[in-house]
Amino acid sequence: MERFSPPAASLKKRISPPIAWNLGLTSKDPKIIRVILLGHQGVGKTAMAVRFVTKRYIGEYDCTIERIYKVDSFLDSTWEITDPPGFLSPPSELKLRWADAIVLVYSVSDRVSFDETSRLRFLVSHARKTRKVPPIVMLIANKADLTYTPGERVVSTAEGRQRAEEIEAHAFHEISVRESVEQVMAVFTDISKLLTELPGSSGQQTNSFRVRASTDGTLDVLRRPSPVPLKRRFSISVRGTLH
Repeated sequence: MERFSPPAASLKKRISPPIAWNLGLTSKDPKIIRVILLGHQGVGKTAMAVRFVTKRYIGEYDCTIERIYKVDSFLDSTWEITDPPGFLSPPSELKLRWADAIVLVYSVSDRVSFDETSRLRFLVSHARKTRKVPPIVMLIANKADLTYTPGERVVSTAEGRQRAEEIEAHAFHEISVRESVEQVMAVFTDISKLLTELPGSSGQQTNSFRVRASTDGTLDVLRRPSPVPLKRRFSISVRGTLH
């Protein structure tokens, strides 16, 4: 993990929020973490959410619906993840203000999806300015497994890192949702950690911009069957076809 000087807009105190698929564990008054996933159609944000919820990889989804996932008791928190359709206009300001973490996802094999993160940065900046407590912002580069396929990768790690600094993201992860459940879990673990490290919280504040890049061969080590999930209660809300 590479560390950099923090962006100008640093972390600020954030209260806990709510969530979407149910795991079975419970804890006393768990904090709630609200996450919204943004990105162009086909970047894998729905696959990432489902990986987090079920530990399994599914590659095909209906991109016309909005999904909300709820997960109980991951890192002593309840998680609510909103996954809007990727081909429609960006979500309303109200949704962005609702989130404790805004996760921008692009594919390293799709330059258009990378350019979309630049457009979304203005929405993110506005959401930060209109909230007393700004959200955590993360930039996620998906499909890093294509690094080993000649001609498939069109966005470099360096470009992703630079974009993360431009949008003042708190962290940048380059991952493969298809190949590594561990990398997906690391994203949500980092969100929890960043929220815990906010000024005024019980955790210790950090002033570092984080980069996790999986372009050094580590994917080969991580290519192993996903662990059998524990018995869980799942819940998912689908908001139909949007026009």
